[in-house]
Amino acid sequence: MKVAFSPDKRTWRPSPLVGQVVLVTTVNEDGTSNVAPKSWISMMVLEPPTLVLGCSLGHWTASNVLRQGEFVVNVPPAELVERVWAAHALPHPRPVESAGFTPIPASTVAPPLVEECRAHLECRLERHLVFGDEVVLFGEIVAASIDRSVVETEDPYESLHTFLYLEGGTYGVVERSHRVR
Repeated sequence: MKVAFSPDKRTWRPSPLVGQVVLVTTVNEDGTSNVAPKSWISMMVLEPPTLVLGCSLGHWTASNVLRQGEFVVNVPPAELVERVWAAHALPHPRPVESAGFTPIPASTVAPPLVEECRAHLECRLERHLVFGDEVVLFGEIVAASIDRSVVETEDPYESLHTFLYLEGGTYGVVERSHRVR
């Protein structure tokens, strides 16, 4: 038997939709870096490779991306969950170093990569859509990199060890992959 379930995501328990947690880096107006954990992200288009990132218009991430037109999606392993989770509560401006991470230069965009993360997607803003106080950012992936140790293992998903936002204060971990027969 099915029961009614509110369409308001803030009330979902359990959440039927989960989001991979990433660290998005941008450049602030004064040229310093900004880092923010985000979980409303997904691949959208294969050619050109384009992802979509949802964000509040009031966030520094949205302001920086709309002004500068560039951002980096950094994929942290679950071992960093406590530091990533704590980053959202830091005051602004929020340079990468303030969250206990190490910025390293990206290959094609101004925002830095986060060294402790295992994969990185350098993006240029293709377009955006505004819905009330939220914005959906479409970023073309112009460069990508991943730790060599991840791709040289038997199960790269186990090595990547990503984590997912489920609901407030709750996350899940991708610990291994399975192939469909």
